[in-house]
Amino acid sequence: MAKKNIKNLPEHDRPREKLIERGAIALTDHELIAVLIGKGSRRHDAITLAKKNDPCN
Repeated sequence: MAKKNIKNLPEHDRPREKLIERGAIALTDHELIAVLIGKGSRRHDAITLAKKNDPCN
């Protein structure tokens, strides 16, 4: 199974690019946290890490 990677997303769906183009209001909470995290780990991309550390889930 291939590792999920933000670079594999279309550019307009990537959190950092979405933030720049459309502003913070266009991001989900997980995407906003992913931007703050910056990059993922060897096993998980930043969005997955944001979802895993969400206290509301």
